[in-house]
Amino acid sequence: MRRLFTRAVAALGVATLSIGLATAQPASAVPFPIDNWHAEVTTHIGGGVNMDVTIPEGTFSGSVETDTGALTGDLNLPAATFVYNFFFFLPTEITFLVEDTGPVTGNANLSTGVVTASATFNVRLTSVKLLGLELLDPALQCKTSTPTTAQLSGTADLSTQPAVVELSGNYAIPTLTGCGFWEAIISGVTAGPTNSLNVTIHSV
Repeated sequence: MRRLFTRAVAALGVATLSIGLATAQPASAVPFPIDNWHAEVTTHIGGGVNMDVTIPEGTFSGSVETDTGALTGDLNLPAATFVYNFFFFLPTEITFLVEDTGPVTGNANLSTGVVTASATFNVRLTSVKLLGLELLDPALQCKTSTPTTAQLSGTADLSTQPAVVELSGNYAIPTLTGCGFWEAIISGVTAGPTNSLNVTIHSV
């Protein structure tokens, strides 16, 4: 009887161990945090503008999954202002915003340092001044008729201090709507398929 009881206890222990192993979940990888990193952005606006514009420094917050490399985050940029000569001699001051329509997503291969990302956004003009005269009605939303997407690629080095991610790519500026009386002219000057974007984000 004692031998039978010992065998029963041993069998129960093996069964319990088997069930525990079968239901155990693998430990989750800890995401690499990106918290309010500096974001430096320049863009070449094609169309009738055809010039490089530097956007004031913004921030990027998100994370990279260390097991899969999945990248996600939010790029927040302030308004940028530039001046170009309309009809080659009329100074025109344009202020615009890059407004995200969703998170930046992509993949960062932490072993090779290769990064790809996709950013979808609207371009909204908040001011257009011709010879100092404001052309936009502030009650209107002068912006791209549909969101545009920039496909970016580049490199990341998360082992340095500061850690740095550098990306570049191209995007289109669709026609603009909600610009009032001057809409056709403003859209005709700014809209176009040949625009480039350079993004550098780095830790503090």
